Amino acid sequence: MGVDQAADATRVALRAAYNASLDTIGNEGLGELRRWPARVAAVTESEYCYRVRDREIKGANYTETLSRNSVAKIATPKFKDWGEILRFVSLENLPGSYPYTGGVYPYRREQEDPIRMFAGEGPPERTNRRFHYLARGSAATRLSTAFDSTTLYGEDPDTRPDIYGRTGNSGVSIATLDDMKKLYSGFDLCAANTSVSMTINGPAPMLLAMFMNTVIDQRVERMLKTAGRWTAAEKIIAEIHSRIRASGATVPTYKGDLPEGHDGSGLALLGMTSRQLVAPGVLSNEEYERCRSEALSLARGTVQADILKEDQAQNTCIFSTEFALRMMGDVQQFFADNNVLQLLLCVYFRLSHRRSGCESDLTTRVYARQRLHHRRVLSCTGHGDR
Repeated sequence: MGVDQAADATRVALRAAYNASLDTIGNEGLGELRRWPARVAAVTESEYCYRVRDREIKGANYTETLSRNSVAKIATPKFKDWGEILRFVSLENLPGSYPYTGGVYPYRREQEDPIRMFAGEGPPERTNRRFHYLARGSAATRLSTAFDSTTLYGEDPDTRPDIYGRTGNSGVSIATLDDMKKLYSGFDLCAANTSVSMTINGPAPMLLAMFMNTVIDQRVERMLKTAGRWTAAEKIIAEIHSRIRASGATVPTYKGDLPEGHDGSGLALLGMTSRQLVAPGVLSNEEYERCRSEALSLARGTVQADILKEDQAQNTCIFSTEFALRMMGDVQQFFADNNVLQLLLCVYFRLSHRRSGCESDLTTRVYARQRLHHRRVLSCTGHGDR
């Protein structure tokens, strides 16, 4: 065999081995390798840019130290070998890319500090004052709410021995829509820098409904005041309050003084809802529906509605697991139908499993199984990917 023929045979063997390697990697792996240079460039250039829904996020990829050194915010591996790159992409990857070990976005929010303004004790007024104290001077408002056992078990405050002692203990007591309005009064729940986290599980759909109605009423109240129609609205409010008193009931009020920083907003519609203001010269039905739609799309926060965790670890269950999961699917359907994009329905909370005695590896396996089961439930409503 001549030299040229031997070289040709070698090239054929190398090409066959190369093609066999490509087949082993597969189309998905090849796609990751092709995207890798662009991902590295996105975090090593002077500025980054990515989109979240319809908003473009820009910023600097480097930060300057006190000694004027430029330090990259994301440390990029210097891999050259395809095997090393694929191993890294599969197990870790850069932030914003699957499997999202560094987060679902390339960078964390820089506009607000990741602070939990956690509170929950006594009546809603007391917790509201605590919220305003915690939020004072902060650029962002991140309210995290703990509810008492009476609320968690779906009971109303009462003098019954099994209820009285735990009402307002280790959490705020919320039994009505007016309680929810007083709890978050003085905060603009539609503001982009405001988010609300609610640690609630069994009665999560009910408390979530109260929260959404609170947001809607706030939105309508602010719109009428901005439009200069609040005087006309006050006449309707006075009439409704007169009817409440005539029936022998008491008009709900905020008990005690307003805390520092409280502008009085969110309290004008106690004892009623904003829909009752729909009247000529005050609020049209179209304006109410627009305010409602805006409020639902702008409200931001999380709801800890992981009923499987309650069934397995914490045990604050008030419905059967099957019924609670079906309600979760119904709420997710409502979110999809009404463009509720910034409220997270189910936050998975693994700490309860650790507190109940699970080891770390078992907790992780249980957590993964829970997510799969929730996905199957949501898939029944056609929204398993949301």
